[in-house]
Amino acid sequence: MDAGAMRCRSSTRVMSCVPARLARSAILAIAMAATALHAPSTRAAERLLDTDMVLPSPESAAMNAAVLASTAPANNYVLNQAITGLDMLDKVADVCPRFGREDTRATQLETIARARLKVSARAIWRAQAVQQPPVFMTPTQARRIVTNAGGCESPALAQWRAGAMWLADTSAQVLAGEAPADLVWPRQAALERPVRVTVLGWQLNLDRIAVQVLVSNEGSTPVRAAFLAAQSFAGLCTRLEALNVPMAAGFLPAQWADVPPRGSVPALWLLDPSCKSEPRMNVGGAIVIDQGKGPVYRRFLLRGVGPAPVQKSSARPPG
Repeated sequence: MDAGAMRCRSSTRVMSCVPARLARSAILAIAMAATALHAPSTRAAERLLDTDMVLPSPESAAMNAAVLASTAPANNYVLNQAITGLDMLDKVADVCPRFGREDTRATQLETIARARLKVSARAIWRAQAVQQPPVFMTPTQARRIVTNAGGCESPALAQWRAGAMWLADTSAQVLAGEAPADLVWPRQAALERPVRVTVLGWQLNLDRIAVQVLVSNEGSTPVRAAFLAAQSFAGLCTRLEALNVPMAAGFLPAQWADVPPRGSVPALWLLDPSCKSEPRMNVGGAIVIDQGKGPVYRRFLLRGVGPAPVQKSSARPPG
């Protein structure tokens, strides 16, 4: 993800990074193309996203987005992103009934919208669903996406659905005010829940810069966790490798780290050797967590991360 490709909004002290000058109908296509399609198992998704994700009339979609944006707060931009992700999941569930409806996510969004905007997300969703030209993916497009992905059981469709979950979850997180843009190292954690993500600082590791990250599970049940590679960055560097907690090439990880109840797993983000060192850097990204009920996505950002404190050894010196 190139720094120039994204515009970050800071509204009510929350982080909202969105592609510049894009109609709402294209947001998920570009976000997913930037991430999931790096994985070899998702090459089919690249074709279906390029041809079937963006609505056929960009001009009409852009006009609709402009009209909707003019009637805040009922058409809050971030709320629309969350609704779009949920609608995509439901449209594909109509084609593949085994996926089921996203009732839990929809209920959570309704609660957030009523608390933060004093509006009903479900009512807005219903009103937008009947608009012409369509502002959402159509049933015909949903069927085509499933077919082009290789069917309901295909890995490509699993990645596609995970991308829609990412959009819905992180948009709801921003709307709830739980993705602050002003968290500062070392006083604050980068993320508090559903897991705690703490950045301990950066260090030199075999001539490479490495950021020390700690993923902590403060709950009573085990969780699985992974970072999303295309969403993660350290300073200006987006080319990262991770130790202990994997960096997933797509939205649905192939590998996970197990975080025990009331336990922690240290992760090390290794910056590519071509990345320039910075005395202070902003560290951010996205993490996916599975508590046994399916993936949940969160974004995080911590500003001004500096060198990690030197750990004093408690061992007795030789001699």
